[in-house]
Amino acid sequence: MSPSRDLQDGYAFKNFKYSSHYWILKKLEEESEPLRILDVGCAAGYLGKILRERGHYVAGIESDVASAKKARAYYDVFHLADIETFAFPDRQEFDYILFADILEHLRDPAAVLRKAIPGLRDTGKLIISVPNVANWIVRLSLLFGNFDSADRGILDKTHLHFFTLRTLTKMMAEVSCRVLDVTPTTLPVQLVFPFTEGKAFAPLHALHDALTGSWKTVFAYQFVVTAAPSGVAALPAANRMHAEMMK
Repeated sequence: MSPSRDLQDGYAFKNFKYSSHYWILKKLEEESEPLRILDVGCAAGYLGKILRERGHYVAGIESDVASAKKARAYYDVFHLADIETFAFPDRQEFDYILFADILEHLRDPAAVLRKAIPGLRDTGKLIISVPNVANWIVRLSLLFGNFDSADRGILDKTHLHFFTLRTLTKMMAEVSCRVLDVTPTTLPVQLVFPFTEGKAFAPLHALHDALTGSWKTVFAYQFVVTAAPSGVAALPAANRMHAEMMK
């Protein structure tokens, strides 16, 4: 990943290891052939830029005009449109549709997913990242009667929906998708303390990631989920996924 960060509306490209952007790009690295990818809510285009440089065909959708101006050059096809009313392709066109840090901002995320799914090819999948409102910091704040919005993070004031792993899984079932894989992300210590991005702190970040994975429903900052319409063949570990992911 590029070491630079692209800021837009207070959001940064999370280029550090174990972030949601890291895991999304990591999941796509596992594919051996060039892909057709739709990046929904692509902001300033930081994911699209990397994916296109890797040889993939990438289409983007963004509703913010200022972000769209920055993003447009990084996509093969680009749409400036309201995601909630966008006419998603109804033919099987994409190998992956990405919803990176966007569903929590929508009025009806399930309705948008239902409209997007027909655009997947027969073996196509969704990759979704959402914040975990059941993170231990939010739980502790609630214990003391606090649920205050913020400029960014889990309780971002622009968030219209709050997800736990259970409610996210339930929503995917409601839109006739199966969750194939769940990856928890660590709290973004590197954003708060940039000096911890140095190599000397790598073992601590690895330990943090291991702790997060040990009890993902409590320690995860975000969930990065791979899902597929119910008719798509499951990944090898999918049969035991449902029981494991609720830990």
